[in-house]
Parts: sequence; structure tokens; C-alpha cells
Amino acid sequence: KIVLKLEVHDERIKKKAMKTVCEFSGVTSLDVREEGKLKVTGEFNNFELTKKLKKICKDVDIIEVGPDTEPEQNQPKPGDENWDPCIIM
Repeated sequence: KIVLKLEVHDERIKKKAMKTVCEFSGVTSLDVREEGKLKVTGEFNNFELTKKLKKICKDVDIIEVGPDTEPEQNQPKPGDENWDPCIIM
């Protein structure tokens, strides 16, 4: 997972950047809920993706790099009253 900050003021450049990310090999999902932030997940080369985006829009900053999976919030742990070793989530 990588979170990028893009300074894009032109809609045409924004569409071109989105198309580049969508067509990039290994990208599995794309999230643009926050203005100016682009969250990309999958198995891909972060450096190559950033390099391609910098050719389209000059101001690209990497905010966060991490694993693809989100931490499980509601997983019961051994010792909890709802914990059952036979349930696989």
C-alpha cells in the first residue's frame, strides 16, 4: 500500500494520472476519497509508480508506505469471552 499526495489543479491531468495508476501492473485497488490524496494497494514497484506519476503531475509526495492489509479491529483474542479456536475468520 502506498498513499500519495498529488497537487493537481487541472481535471485533464487528474484523469491522466488516474488512468496511469489503473493501468499500472500489480495495482489491485485505488482510493481517492480525500481531496489530493491517492491510496493505491497491490503488489507493485512504488518507485516506478511514483516516477510515472511525476512525469504527469510534477508535485507528487509519498505520505505513507505500508503493507496491503488493514489491521483487524474486531478479532477476538485468546482469553476473551467470545474467543473460539475453531472459528476461522
